[in-house]
This record gives sequence, C-alpha cells and structure tokens, in this order.
Amino acid sequence: MADPSNMSEEDYERFKKGDEFIMRFHEENLGYEGCIKAYNDADVVKHFNGLRDIMAYGAPIKVANTLAGVIHDITNAKILDLAAGSGMVGERLFERGFRNVDAHDGAAAMVDFCKTRGLYKDFFTCFVGNGQKLPMADRLLVLLRNFISSSIPLMRGEFAFFVNGYRSNMYETEVDYGKAWREEAQRLEKNGTWTLYGVLNFPKFHREADGRVDVYQIL
Repeated sequence: MADPSNMSEEDYERFKKGDEFIMRFHEENLGYEGCIKAYNDADVVKHFNGLRDIMAYGAPIKVANTLAGVIHDITNAKILDLAAGSGMVGERLFERGFRNVDAHDGAAAMVDFCKTRGLYKDFFTCFVGNGQKLPMADRLLVLLRNFISSSIPLMRGEFAFFVNGYRSNMYETEVDYGKAWREEAQRLEKNGTWTLYGVLNFPKFHREADGRVDVYQIL
C-alpha cells in the first residue's frame, strides 16, 4: 500500500483520484469496446498520461527489461506495442534500444498521442476480438494491459514472444479483461499455440499494487 508519510497530503490525494480515474476503465461488464470508447478522447488521454509520475508505474520498465532479456537483436527486433495507450511501454522500449516498434490501440485519440512522441515507426488503430484481425502479422507482441484475443495473429519463430504486464491481483479476478486473459492464455497453451516461458512478480505496478509479467514463447 502507498505510505502517505512519504507523500504530501496533496500528492496522496492526487494519487487516490488518479487511481479512481484509471479504475473507471476496468469496471466489470464495461467490455473492450466500452473501454475503448471511454479512452477515445484527447482530454482523457492527456489526463491519463499526466498521471504517470504520481502513479509511479513500474510495469513499463519491467516489460521492456523482460523483453530485452529474451531478444538477441534488440535493434532489429520487430515489436508491436499492443494497446499502447499513451506510449509508456514504448518509451521504455526506446530507452532500451528498441528501434523497430509499432503502436496499436483501439482508441484513435491514444494513437494520435503516440504519434507525437517519436518512439514508434508505424501506427494502427483498430479493434481486436469478435473475428476482427489486426492488420499486421510479423511483429512480436507486447502489451501493458490485460487483453488477448484468438483473432490476434501471432508470429511463429525461435524468438517470437508475447509479453504481458499487469496488476498481479488481476490474474485471479473475475473482472472482464482479467478473466479473459487468464482463460485465453491457458487455452492457447493447451492447444500448442504458445508455451509459458516465465513469470516475473514484482512490487510496485504502481504505488498501491504489485505487478506481474507473463512471457509466452510462440511455437
């Protein structure tokens, strides 16, 4: 839990309001399309990105470091930042030397913001799920939020990985995207699409939640 003694009263209040704002997009039964609709507003995107310091997100750097640990050729590795949001993971990937990263998000406002950051090569705005396929098939997949769909094309090869970072308590939750990730990840492992390469549990997904990174190698 966050320790108010290490924060000013004003900052702690900002953190609590920020967490409440973020959790609006993870409500049970909101659904993927409902979440995208809520995010698809330039003012919402700016507010979301502006919370990065007060929330003290630890997941982006954990995802970037994890991917750097399993990829041999960082400079040329093809990466898709799936559900890129405002580019927090993309920023950390860039810092680690990744230069062939594309950004995807279902919310056009998020993608428009990513275009201003100088971190990505190409950009994709589209839904996934319900039979809708992403318009790219030769990228390694990286995402920060819990979302996985069998409609996502997975590149096969020796160094093809899917890396997912999220609040650790979401793995067992019945909230839509937590439950969907757990069930779909297990299904894809059972049918031989991928195998679990490793799990990293870490403190401080943000100030009041621990995190988890799942790494799957695509077979």
